[in-house]
Amino acid sequence: MLKITIVIPVYNRKNITIAGLNNLGDALNYYRQNGFKSLDVNIVVANDGSTDGTGEWIRANRPDVYIVEGTGNLWWSGSVNAGMRYAIDELGASHILLWNDDIICAKDYFFELEKVVTANPQYLQSILVSKVFWLNGNGRLFNFGAYYNKANGKKVLIGLNEQDTFNQVIRVDWSGGMGTVIPVEIIGRIGYLDEVNLPQYHGDIDFFLRAKEQGYATYAIPWLKVYNNAATTGVVKAKKIKDFKILFKSNRSLYNFKQNCYFNERHSNTLVSWLLLFKSYVAVVVKSLL
Repeated sequence: MLKITIVIPVYNRKNITIAGLNNLGDALNYYRQNGFKSLDVNIVVANDGSTDGTGEWIRANRPDVYIVEGTGNLWWSGSVNAGMRYAIDELGASHILLWNDDIICAKDYFFELEKVVTANPQYLQSILVSKVFWLNGNGRLFNFGAYYNKANGKKVLIGLNEQDTFNQVIRVDWSGGMGTVIPVEIIGRIGYLDEVNLPQYHGDIDFFLRAKEQGYATYAIPWLKVYNNAATTGVVKAKKIKDFKILFKSNRSLYNFKQNCYFNERHSNTLVSWLLLFKSYVAVVVKSLL
């Protein structure tokens, strides 16, 4: 039996967290009530200092969920790391399933996961990523994994905004934390997420690429389906001149200058990649001003 621990970082969005946990509970109940036995699943919520009653609600209503408390300064990577450490050290997890509180999974998600991990021994030693749809997107994809081009630093989401036509397992370079299965063996080999240099964005991509460098494969699995809420994303543009400081310095921004430069230097560091990175900043400034 595989000991899988779902790790969910949360911070001050109680209603979203409640909806996500309830959906996850329904999917796990469906799995367990239908007699499937290959997966022993626990849930760990890394609550990074929420002040909106998130932790209190979980303790009162979901006693099956383990809570790891943060100080409010962990951000995404640090919260995930805290949850993974608890899962490994305290719960003896063999695999981590990264999850976000704003995703909804298909009812048969864990039934399909069991079929996948028991079908091919290679999958037990590899990273597995889910097919991510837009919530209420009428079947449009957010991604079916992604590719990374070391020569130019480009990150390409597979199937972005397309109708789903993917029905085969494919090799990919990376994905996010929405339905990602990671063997604990890989964490032991390459370490945890880089919470110091990449506290919010790119910590997931960096982890995937480091795993790939050590010879581990990542597979996108078409039968593992989750749905992402686009309304809960981070800072992506400036509305006023003073917002550019936030856009380029905030951990919640995809355009955090320091972190983007660090990531590019670590994984590409070519002239083309630096030119394209500079071009992306020019584009976001122009877009914001317009």
